[in-house]
Amino acid sequence: MSVEVRFLGSGNAFAAGGRGHACIMVTATEGRILLDCGGSALPAITAACDPSTIDAVAITHLHGDHFGGLPYLVLQQKYAPRSRPLALGGPPSLGARFLQVADGLYPDFLDEPFPFELEFTTLHETPVRLGPADVSAHPVTHVPASEPHGLRVRVGGKLIAYTGDAAWSDALPALADGADLFICEATTYSTNDPAHLSARELARHRDELRAKRIIVTHLGSESLANRHDLVFDIAEDGATFEV
Repeated sequence: MSVEVRFLGSGNAFAAGGRGHACIMVTATEGRILLDCGGSALPAITAACDPSTIDAVAITHLHGDHFGGLPYLVLQQKYAPRSRPLALGGPPSLGARFLQVADGLYPDFLDEPFPFELEFTTLHETPVRLGPADVSAHPVTHVPASEPHGLRVRVGGKLIAYTGDAAWSDALPALADGADLFICEATTYSTNDPAHLSARELARHRDELRAKRIIVTHLGSESLANRHDLVFDIAEDGATFEV
């Protein structure tokens, strides 16, 4: 049985090329999980599916282009209305930061009780069940205050690994090891960035990445300007891949 991976947002924080913020929808027989839910994600989510069919959201780190869309998704589901729980997994501070952002956007966010339960789970290197998937989180090199992790997601008999935002480090080969699909950021094409990965650097390390397939995402303007020289499959907003 195949697993469907749909990129709802494949851009960087600055929406280079008009791309949406990070959001990847994974659908299997067991259910549906989002990997990240960036600030601009809700329109793409509602265009792609009935949001009430989303069982869980796994967040890589606490930057707005990766988790800032959660309050909008949760509020939309409040008025849908949703009745079953929504599982939210991510870094240790996810629950507290979610409430801070939600209160800043909508001071009346919690004035009325929700018709469904929000189940916050801190993700660790030991896999836990999150909606339809077994998910583990592995520290990567990015802005420390954002509590950055890559994800390994087992669902539908497949393994999907995802860097979130990450510069190159020894953590990435371990993250990708054995994956049917490795979704890897390539914010720049050749420019060195202490918090992000370049496509050229990724290509130099390709032999260290024991994954069946690699798709690059989180593309900035430099990567897009050199897209024809990229040696990997490229995520596009709305693109769907079978794993």
